Amino acid sequence: MRLKIISCEVFQQELSNCLSKTTNEVEIEFISKGIHDLRQHEMKRRIEKSIRKNDDKGFDAILLGYGLCNTWVYGLKAEITPLVIPRSHDCIGILMGSHTKYENYFHNNPGTYFQSVGWMENSSNSNSIKKRSLKKLYGLDMTDKELITQFGKENLSYLKARLDQTRNYKKITFIDTQVEMSKKLSKTAQEKAESKGWAFEELEGNTRLLQRLVDGIWNKNEFLIIKPGEKVKQTYKKDLIESVKATP
Repeated sequence: MRLKIISCEVFQQELSNCLSKTTNEVEIEFISKGIHDLRQHEMKRRIEKSIRKNDDKGFDAILLGYGLCNTWVYGLKAEITPLVIPRSHDCIGILMGSHTKYENYFHNNPGTYFQSVGWMENSSNSNSIKKRSLKKLYGLDMTDKELITQFGKENLSYLKARLDQTRNYKKITFIDTQVEMSKKLSKTAQEKAESKGWAFEELEGNTRLLQRLVDGIWNKNEFLIIKPGEKVKQTYKKDLIESVKATP
């Protein structure tokens, strides 16, 4: 098959390994992880831009290296080429190789901050994204000086505590997919956990979902295929998402 994959850059190393093993002809495009920090419609618009650019190029399918991140996928339409997306809440479920495994771990380990090589290597955003980010929109990036000027010095400690996005975390789990830099960045993640007084765990990753994605092994329990004329709809079943007929 001749396939196009549009993916978050956090999967760059894992997908490169998967592509070296597939017999399909796969053209790949990576998009900055930073779009996750934008509003839902902006993230969706950026990915749709790449989809539409490739829609009439004769690919058998356009693959999406994303989970449901930021609910961007709801309402996504397939126009000319079928779309294929893993049934996963986010990149962590994909790196674990199963959204069910992720769900079980998530519920048994509340307050966990997940890390991976791709996540840690792509942690910085461009100025363009910073200016449009949710942090900017809600004032989460304000400096101490800005907070004092606007709210008074007496409120600084309280505001910093409330604006701390990691205040409910108590553990870092590093997903090891055996790619370059895994050992070094796992150690960095462990040191970060220790500095915060959090627990740390290294969890074995699994690239089976990514491999099946590029190999064209799209069983309905793990992947959603959106045919031309259909769109993605949220479902509260274990499938997470379903395809329905798109209205004109």
